[in-house]
Amino acid sequence: MFYEGRGVAQSDKEAVRWFKKAADQGFAKAQVYLGLMFFEGRGVAQSDKEAVRWCKKAVDQGFAEAQVYLGLMFEKGCGVAQSDKEAVRWYKKAADQGLAKAQVYVGLRFYEGRGVAQSDKEAVRWYKKAADQGLAEAQVNLGLMFEKGCGVAQSDKEAVRWYKKAADQGLAKAQVYLGNMFGYGRGVVN
Repeated sequence: MFYEGRGVAQSDKEAVRWFKKAADQGFAKAQVYLGLMFFEGRGVAQSDKEAVRWCKKAVDQGFAEAQVYLGLMFEKGCGVAQSDKEAVRWYKKAADQGLAKAQVYVGLRFYEGRGVAQSDKEAVRWYKKAADQGLAEAQVNLGLMFEKGCGVAQSDKEAVRWYKKAADQGLAKAQVYLGNMFGYGRGVVN
């Protein structure tokens, strides 16, 4: 409540105080929030090393959100040595637990070939898992794969279907891609 200023005046220092109390008792979500406070320097002195330390405590409990944040730290080299392979390892652990945003990160790594061998088919597989959970970012990425024919048979109709799902959620880039499909009469009936 202090973190978001809901029902009380917003206070990063109070948020940190309460997150720390819960984190010290082993509550994984509080450990992640405390790590984020250190990462952003909100209510505490900014420290990537402290952010990693607190995230690792939650990771040790198998908390998927913490695994994603630890992956991001490895991807960017914040508080740890930069490593695409380690980033993918942690994203995959969270993705295997069904966390949609982690599945998108794994899909992106396969698409870009960062930390793993490049594979459009694997990228599509991971995007589809997240898209089926309703994650707009995954839906637009899947639409792009269908539009370009990367890892799947090229299909303007399927691209439009996925763009529309993401556009209906308000994702601006999906709305642009969908508008282009209508503008060029691709995959739609004008």
